[in-house]
Amino acid sequence: MYKYKYILYNIIYFILALLMYLIIVTLFANFNVLSYRTVSILSFIYIILTFMFFGFKLAKTANKRGYLSGLLMGLTNVFIMFILSLLFNTSPGLKVLTYYLVLLLSSTFGGMLGINFKKK
Repeated sequence: MYKYKYILYNIIYFILALLMYLIIVTLFANFNVLSYRTVSILSFIYIILTFMFFGFKLAKTANKRGYLSGLLMGLTNVFIMFILSLLFNTSPGLKVLTYYLVLLLSSTFGGMLGINFKKK
């Protein structure tokens, strides 16, 4: 039960981190501080690091197999993003599926790092 509660907290923190980032990027884009190309590159890097961080964070609570914890966190977050993309009428293509695969690998890698940095 504790693990599911921790996963739910991580999902909530993930959504809040994305919302904060979207507000900041929207402000920068509105005032023409950053170009569209820069915003898209920064967004990609931020999302990858966010997935890695939350995979890392969840794997620190695991006893073993941190990659599975990271993969579980990545799958739940990708599922949420996929449902949101369907709600906003974005059809999943090869580019979107590749993007989701990169995010899953990032979260899995974060899980591998998290289990290794666990306090013993």
